[in-house]
Amino acid sequence: MSIPVEMAALDEALSRHDTAYLLTSGDGRPHVAEVFPQLVDGHLILAEPGRTARRVVGDRSEVTVMLPPREYGGYTLIIDGTGEVDADDALRIAPTHAVWHRAAGHGPQTDSPTGCGNDCQPLSD
Repeated sequence: MSIPVEMAALDEALSRHDTAYLLTSGDGRPHVAEVFPQLVDGHLILAEPGRTARRVVGDRSEVTVMLPPREYGGYTLIIDGTGEVDADDALRIAPTHAVWHRAAGHGPQTDSPTGCGNDCQPLSD
């Protein structure tokens, strides 16, 4: 299910997290790298995505940026998008879907309006 991302909400959401990871798929296996995303003109910009990400994103442009919570029981921010390497060798990601996610047992369990069952919340309504 695709939930539209409001860029104003995404910028504020990014500010709630200290750590971010880029997840890519290529070379026959997944790859994870710590990154430092910046929101610029509606795109996530990763100035230093790493050599593997730069190499595989041309063949497999679908990427995920995962930002774990600062504290136990908090929400993880998960942003899916389409990436491309720009002229400065930075990875530019156009967000396509974003959710707050909290695993079962990490907080009060309520009936989620999204039907997720793990206390997931869309980033924006």
